[in-house]
Amino acid sequence: MSLILNDVAKFVTSKIEISEIDETNYISTENMLPNKGGVIEASSLPDTQTVREYQSSDILINNIRPYFKKIWFSDKNGGCSNDVFVLRAKNNYDSKFLYYVLSSDDFFSYVMSTAKGTKMPRGDKKAIQNYNVPEFPIEDQMKISNLLNGIDQKIEVNKKINNHLEEVMLKIFNSWFVKFELSNELIDSKLGLIPKGWKVDYLGSKKSCSIIGSGIENFDDFKIYIATADVDNSIITNYETLITMEDKPSRANMQPVPKSIWFAKMIDSRKLIMVDDYSEELLNNYIFSTGFCGLKCVDKYFYYLWTFLLTDAFDNIKNNFCTGTTMQAINNKDTKLIEFVIPNDELLFRFNSIAEPIYKEIYYNTTEIKKLQKLRDTLLPMLMSGEIDITKVNYDLKRIIRKFILIFLNYLYENKNYFKNTKSNETLLKSRTIHKIDKYFTKFIR
Repeated sequence: MSLILNDVAKFVTSKIEISEIDETNYISTENMLPNKGGVIEASSLPDTQTVREYQSSDILINNIRPYFKKIWFSDKNGGCSNDVFVLRAKNNYDSKFLYYVLSSDDFFSYVMSTAKGTKMPRGDKKAIQNYNVPEFPIEDQMKISNLLNGIDQKIEVNKKINNHLEEVMLKIFNSWFVKFELSNELIDSKLGLIPKGWKVDYLGSKKSCSIIGSGIENFDDFKIYIATADVDNSIITNYETLITMEDKPSRANMQPVPKSIWFAKMIDSRKLIMVDDYSEELLNNYIFSTGFCGLKCVDKYFYYLWTFLLTDAFDNIKNNFCTGTTMQAINNKDTKLIEFVIPNDELLFRFNSIAEPIYKEIYYNTTEIKKLQKLRDTLLPMLMSGEIDITKVNYDLKRIIRKFILIFLNYLYENKNYFKNTKSNETLLKSRTIHKIDKYFTKFIR
C-alpha cells in the first residue's frame, strides 16, 4: 500500500507566546531563503501575542508562492508566521528523510499544481496531505538521509569558510581604511580627517570606476537570468531562470564584464555580485537585471571598491540617495555622487595582495557549493524512487564529516596571518570527501 504525507507527518498548529522568541528563532517568509537555502536571522518580530510553534527536527515550508522552494529543517525550538507550514514526522518516519522527501522538485511541483490563487499562489493543505511519499524501512530512510545530509554538511563548511573570509576582509578594510590604523598623519578633507597623501573620489569621476550602461550582446541558446530576488547579500541563490535572446524579460539587459561589481538599486536591498576576470561562468552564461547597478572598475581599485560595497557604510550611503514614492531606489545620476576615500598606491598594493587570493578562494568555494548542490539534487530523486539501491552503497558518514572538519581546521591554520599562504580551492577542498562515496556515484561528480 502506498503512503501519503498524512500517514507519516502531521501539521503543527500549536502556538507559542511571542515573549518566548526573538529574532534568532522567529521564521517567516521574509527570512527563509529560496531554493532550499535555509534561513537567516529575522529583521523584526510580528506585533502579535502568539505565533505558530515549531521544535527541533520539524520541517518548515513557506506556503506563499511555493515555486521559491523555501524549506528548512529546524535545529532549534522557536516560532513562525502563519504563512509557514510546520510538519512533524510521526514515529514511523525519519525526520531528516522526510525533509529530503519534501525538498524534492517533485514535491514543489505538486504543491504548485494544486495551489490556490494566481498572483500570490498558496499551497493547499488538504492536497499537500495527500502527496505520495516513498515507503522505505526506517533503516534505509536513515541511510538515505545520512548520505544526503553528508553532502549538505560539506556545503555548510564551504559557506562557513566563505563567511569567515569575508569577515577577515571587512576587518582589514575597517582597520586600514576607516580607522586609519596604519597611518600617522591626518589632514582635513570634505569627508573629514583622512591620511596625508590620500584623496576623496566619487563614483562618477571615472578615475576608479565607471557605471555600466544597459544593453547586452546577442547570444545563442540559453543564458541564466539573475534578478535581484535571486541574490541574498553576496550569494546568488537561484540559478534556474533560463532565458533566450528572443523571449527574455525586458529587465534582462545588463551584461557582466570582467572587473565589475554590482549592487541592487532598491532601498534596504543588500544584493551584491562580484565579477572578476576568472569568473568565466558568470561572464559566459549569465545576464543580470536592470535592477542592479554595475560598476566597471579600474584594476587596482577593484578589490577595494568591492569590499567598500560589502560594508554597512555603503548601504547607508546608498539608502540616503534612494528616491521614489512606492518603490524607492537609487538612480545612476545619484550613484555617481557617492563619495569615498582612496588610499595611496602603496597601501592599495598591500591590500590587493591580501584581497585577491581571498576573493578567489571565495569564488572557487562557491563553485564547489554549486557542484555539491547539483550532486545532491541529482541523487535525491534517484534515491527516493529506488533507482539507486541505498543498501548497495558503501558510505561512512562519520568518517566523511570527521575528515571534512579536519580539512576545515587545517585550512584555518594554514591561512592565518591574513591568509598570506592561501591555497586555491582546487587543491584544498576539491571534493576530497566526495570520493568517500562509493564509486557508484562518480558519474554524477562532474
